[in-house]
Amino acid sequence: MKKYLFTLLAVIVSLWGCDGTGTTPLGQIQLASSSKDVVEIKPEGGKETVRFSSALDWTIEYSCDWITVDPTEGGPGTAKISISAKANETSEAREAVVNICSSGVEFPITVTQAAFVPTFELLETEAEVSCLGGELVVTVYTDMEYSVQCDADWVTCTSTKAPRNRKVTFDVAPNALPENRTAVITFTADNVSKSFTLTQRAAGTEADDWKKADFVHRSLAMRFTATWCGYCPMMATAFDAARNSMPGTLELVNLHGPESDYVFSGTSTLGRRFSIDGYPTGIVDCRASIPNFSSTTTTAAVAVDVAKETQASYPAKTGIACKSALDGTNLTVDLSLYAKEADDYKVTILLMEDGLVGYQNGGGGNYKHDDIARLAVTSVSGDAVKVEKDGMIVNKTYTATVKSSWKAANLELLIYVEKPYGDQGKAKGVSAAVYGSYGDTYIDNCRVVKVGEDAALELK
Repeated sequence: MKKYLFTLLAVIVSLWGCDGTGTTPLGQIQLASSSKDVVEIKPEGGKETVRFSSALDWTIEYSCDWITVDPTEGGPGTAKISISAKANETSEAREAVVNICSSGVEFPITVTQAAFVPTFELLETEAEVSCLGGELVVTVYTDMEYSVQCDADWVTCTSTKAPRNRKVTFDVAPNALPENRTAVITFTADNVSKSFTLTQRAAGTEADDWKKADFVHRSLAMRFTATWCGYCPMMATAFDAARNSMPGTLELVNLHGPESDYVFSGTSTLGRRFSIDGYPTGIVDCRASIPNFSSTTTTAAVAVDVAKETQASYPAKTGIACKSALDGTNLTVDLSLYAKEADDYKVTILLMEDGLVGYQNGGGGNYKHDDIARLAVTSVSGDAVKVEKDGMIVNKTYTATVKSSWKAANLELLIYVEKPYGDQGKAKGVSAAVYGSYGDTYIDNCRVVKVGEDAALELK
């Protein structure tokens, strides 16, 4: 009899077992203190967590399609489920029930979501930025799809991030103009427009800012060539490949010698400086000669290595900005040279022409000639520019007469600045290059700009 009573008591205790804490009766669900039986999810959607304990296995049941629950089943003990809801794009609030089921017992969790109320606001509506340009971020508080337009080509939309607090990023170009300029950025959604006014300060108003930044540093590859030179197209192909492998940091100029169809009067002067005794020959940054290897890949690689050596060994101390205009045959170039260090620089400006189709030995009768030196706007050996103290901006104006037969749309300016080595050693780390005695200066920086276009100072 005692044994029977003991067994019955054990069965009763097991039927009212617990989850290890002594708080959850068999067949019942108990919410954790941090959870509630009503879950509110924002109109734009989201996820909420419900924590509970169960003495037995449990499952999840629900019948609507705008929520998902994970996981949908589990075993005894403590558990948590995540309830996710899609954005409510209707005009009415909605409600759903999620049942936690265990041994015939259902514990309901009510999920509510407010109606969608379209939001479209700019957290700021105006800003003023430095003349040096840079990145601008506009925050758009919205649930809606929208478009972005700007009335100025010096402001470019580069990226957006969603949702609701959307960070829209713009790239603002430097201002080379002597006055402030204004742009209006328009955000439009469902025929509703919001305007953001951007003001950029005039050039020179942040005179000290450029001293703290790094200039975009470009190298220059010169190619001494002629239309009668049968091997010259090989080096042309190699130098084009080198430029393509260093986008925005390597410029080219082709210098045609005597008896060539595109002879340039300054080629002989530069040829003597660089001891040119055969075509084609390349010179990079006025520091090293590049032979015409039998492999265009090798020639390109050596040119690139020398350019990278320059940029690693001699950080650019000058930056270039310019404006130019062509009135008939009269060319005017306004140059601004930004110099971080005092020194005796040399500035050379060459006029180049693209798109010349004609004969080339080794290339045929319809060979396309680009980057052809046509005219020296300065002395071909460079005009002296003395910078007397660190952090100076030197402004120069140059004029020249252009031949009427040259196509204005194909004309470009090559501007390059030479700096004395001074106490710097002469880097000679590219074994396949020839480091000759080419003088006491190297190319500190250069730039190619289409005639008629303004080029503002470029900073990294």
